[in-house]
Amino acid sequence: MTIMEKIKVLRDETGLSLSHIKKAVEDSSTLDEARSLLSQLRIQDQHSQVAKKGMVRVVSRDNIAILYEVNALTDFVTKHETFIQFVEDLGILLIDHPNIDVHDIKNLMIGNQTLEDYRQKVETVIAERVVISRVSTIEKTNEQTFGIYMHYNYSSAAVVVLENDLSSIQEHANQVAKQVTALGALYPKWKQTIIDQVLQSDLLGQSITVSDYLARHHTQLLHATRYELGESMQEHLSCSLVADTFCQTSIKEEV
Repeated sequence: MTIMEKIKVLRDETGLSLSHIKKAVEDSSTLDEARSLLSQLRIQDQHSQVAKKGMVRVVSRDNIAILYEVNALTDFVTKHETFIQFVEDLGILLIDHPNIDVHDIKNLMIGNQTLEDYRQKVETVIAERVVISRVSTIEKTNEQTFGIYMHYNYSSAAVVVLENDLSSIQEHANQVAKQVTALGALYPKWKQTIIDQVLQSDLLGQSITVSDYLARHHTQLLHATRYELGESMQEHLSCSLVADTFCQTSIKEEV
């Protein structure tokens, strides 16, 4: 294949400028090498853009649950099997390292490579920036129950902790987590108690506050943490109701 033929192929594939494509071809011995160089160039250009698409996921084991967010620039990439596999592998890694600081994640080993090496390889494959934005670890005791909900498209998720460790509580815990996930723009206004001020909606077909709903099932909401994909002001909600109710936001940081 001649240089001009390579340039034409890469121009059709990438849409990048002719000057960038010409340089990549000249600096490469094969078409695949040129593709790799152009992929790296595209990723470098993307670092000036804010990655807000992606996935919010939850993983749990025993008394640990972890909420985490991985971002990309486009919705298209979130359907790519390489990106999906990376997000799932990250969850498995995180549950083995609870409470790890988001800045230390990149140094964890996954197989025979660091997570950062893995992330960079994913970027090369999908030709798009990949960002591990934030991670939260939620803990409970043996006498408590997690409620977990992830929206069907992984755009939001929540973890709640309910009093009592009973099999009958699990369904109710997950239902409350679903309600927390659905709150959207309301949650920054939580000033008093979550259960009285905000969590009022149609639970199981009934218009009822969450406090009344939980009272019917002899349990209490002790904690709630909620993520929404690319949420405004780069903050998420974390509330503890063990003593006086308080809500705090955590600044979103990127890896």
